[in-house]
Amino acid sequence: MILVLVGVILFIAGSAIAYASVEGASKHVGSGANVQAPVSTTAVIAKNDIPAGTTGQAMVSSGMVSIELIPTKSYSPSDLTSLSGLTDEVLTQSVTKGHAISSTYLTTSTSSISLPTGLDGVTITVSGTAGLAGYLQPGSRVDVYANITKLSLGPTGAATLPLPCTELAMANIQVLDVQSTVPAFAGHPKSSARTIPANETLLLAVSPSQARSVQFLAQNEALSVVQTQKDTSPPPVGQCIGTDQTASAP
Repeated sequence: MILVLVGVILFIAGSAIAYASVEGASKHVGSGANVQAPVSTTAVIAKNDIPAGTTGQAMVSSGMVSIELIPTKSYSPSDLTSLSGLTDEVLTQSVTKGHAISSTYLTTSTSSISLPTGLDGVTITVSGTAGLAGYLQPGSRVDVYANITKLSLGPTGAATLPLPCTELAMANIQVLDVQSTVPAFAGHPKSSARTIPANETLLLAVSPSQARSVQFLAQNEALSVVQTQKDTSPPPVGQCIGTDQTASAP
């Protein structure tokens, strides 16, 4: 009788232990199935206002950016999550302090260029409209014009009076690179209006004599470019002598 009673007690205790184990397992599985998404994630954040044209290397070396946690609801798939995303990149628009660096704000920055044999690289900065308003792309060919306001000669008897005119400074020049403060035309949404950049910097491949001329004109006159088509014959290069007058270039 005693043995039977002990057996019943042991049976009841074992059942209780087994029930508790199953309940614990069920609770564990249930809690795992309801895991919530993280409330924050990491992103590359601007530590201060960063102007357009700043390279990724400069941002990192100067401590302008850092990896920080931001609310997941504020994160965009285009936001950088690693500083390596800034390598060989340059900002196309300014970023304010506290904002994430988006890949849509960046374009490739060339740390070195390959010049055609016998040519030099020279940069000119022109206004947005004079630089084709953001439509100009690397690899294009342009004619470079100089709007002469200081150096042209007046008519006979008034040689000291400067008269404005525009001369073709050089023709069929290769554009190696274009730096602008707005996205290029190729990547611009067709459904919205374009933003014309305030200015653009063009890297041109020119001969040594042309480099000398463009440096002089860039510092003394206003330059603009006209995009040309393949095999288009430009007007003859002339020398300004007054309004609507040119003479053969020496």
